[in-house]
Amino acid sequence: MRISELADRSGVPASTLRFYEAEGLLPADRAENGYRMYGESAVDRLAFIAQAKHLDLPLPAIRELVTAWGSQPCHDVRARYRPMLQERAEQLNERIVALQTLQSTLATALERLDALPDRADPCDPECAFLDRPRATTLPLVSASSAPIACTLGGAGYHARLADWHELLAGAPRVELADGVRITLATAVLDRTAALATAEKECCGFYDFRIDLHGATFDLTITAPPEGRPMLDGLLPHEVDQEGTR
Repeated sequence: MRISELADRSGVPASTLRFYEAEGLLPADRAENGYRMYGESAVDRLAFIAQAKHLDLPLPAIRELVTAWGSQPCHDVRARYRPMLQERAEQLNERIVALQTLQSTLATALERLDALPDRADPCDPECAFLDRPRATTLPLVSASSAPIACTLGGAGYHARLADWHELLAGAPRVELADGVRITLATAVLDRTAALATAEKECCGFYDFRIDLHGATFDLTITAPPEGRPMLDGLLPHEVDQEGTR
């Protein structure tokens, strides 16, 4: 199958298939004309990846599992799976705290929105709505005095980068003077908030802000000039515009 055929059969966009290849999750052969070619096993492999993603496992863990799934006995794969799920369950408890905080922020935003006067005049600085609801800022510590350093190292650091790259892959983004603004679907809002909170804990110099816009939201990440190289590392590289290759 070519990439377009695999995308149709699996329901996974071609851009995601190219990202999976770059991350070592879905190898592809190359035809003489340069097109990517996939065998029937790619459909089952994608289904396995989807199951692992449904459990919110990070990309490095999924890569390890899918490699074992394709080459090792089932009991070995099961033995690898269990500690990963246990670790993810513990991480989920931390995310719950972050999501509860975000839920409280959203509730406040809705209250202020409902309190706006029903008038035909344009909004002005006196509108309570402009104070917070449209720009719902994650309740994170200011980065003004934080050192330009990350306390997360080794495999944890690379796993965090992989999580960011997967979340932001293909998302529209705008470069800012002190950072970047990325537009995402609200379906990944909770995941984004939890990831931003975790990132703030190890890299305190970042500032994260979420602006809600109906079915989408803007994630703005800013950093001091000295921290810009590390911020760039959070962003996935632009994929090639290969069409159906």
